[in-house]
Amino acid sequence: MTRIVKTVFIILCFAGSAFSQGNIYNDFSKKDLSKWIWGGLEMKYSHETDNKENGYVEVFTKSAVKPSSYVGKTAFYQDMLFSAGNYINVMLQGVSSDATVRIELLYDIDNNGKYNEDKDIMLQSKPLSLNFSGWKEIKVKLDQENFKLISKFDDDFSVTEEDAMALQFEYETGKAFKEKKFETGIALISEIQNKETLTQKDSESPTKDKESYFDAKNYPNPFNPVTTISYTLKENTSVKLTVYDRLGREVKTLVDENQNAGTHTVDFNGGNLPSGIYFYRIKTNEKTEVQKMILAK
Repeated sequence: MTRIVKTVFIILCFAGSAFSQGNIYNDFSKKDLSKWIWGGLEMKYSHETDNKENGYVEVFTKSAVKPSSYVGKTAFYQDMLFSAGNYINVMLQGVSSDATVRIELLYDIDNNGKYNEDKDIMLQSKPLSLNFSGWKEIKVKLDQENFKLISKFDDDFSVTEEDAMALQFEYETGKAFKEKKFETGIALISEIQNKETLTQKDSESPTKDKESYFDAKNYPNPFNPVTTISYTLKENTSVKLTVYDRLGREVKTLVDENQNAGTHTVDFNGGNLPSGIYFYRIKTNEKTEVQKMILAK
């Protein structure tokens, strides 16, 4: 796996500053931790009665934490669509010492309800400093410069076209951390639209897809649950068109016959399949080609 890591574009600002929020996934206005799990740390609401103005959760350890230590993680499990190019926005409480947090998006590709390192996808930010006092709103652009993709397979950022299963925070202390109990907090999880990206997309003319020997494409893509695959043969030949899931397991053979030169189409129905990334392979005597498609229910 190639890791592309450059300088992170991070904007830190005081909580009083105003941001135009897009999708707010948790503003902690409800006293409900049912969608959270945590390990190595404890979590609790700040008050018996929380409201939209002051609700937040405390994240802490019961005992002192040493420098250069892994502290633990917390994860908010809810379907969330964070689009590439937009910003993940979180309100965090500083620890006033050398400590960091990584923001991670978990994608349940095999649809078993949990994150598996050998089958699923994680997008992980670089460490974000918590060496400040009080609260700050941290905004991180979701792109290949700021997040690395962790997967055992040849995956890419098109996974952001699907819902993430969870947003996870992983905490660590640095060498200069003063040994003490680790105490921080979370008050907001949201997405902010990147207006520059939206403007650029609107002004750009359509671009050609990656060059295909068979001029292969499927429409719509993403699809739910039916998509039409089209391809063009340069001469009469035997053709086999097979759909696979991202683990390389055969899903269905759509075509396996001799066909004349010209353009052909075939429908693929994923109604009985889980959302995720799929591939279709076109194989003839002359050439084999694989293309990707996304089932988004």
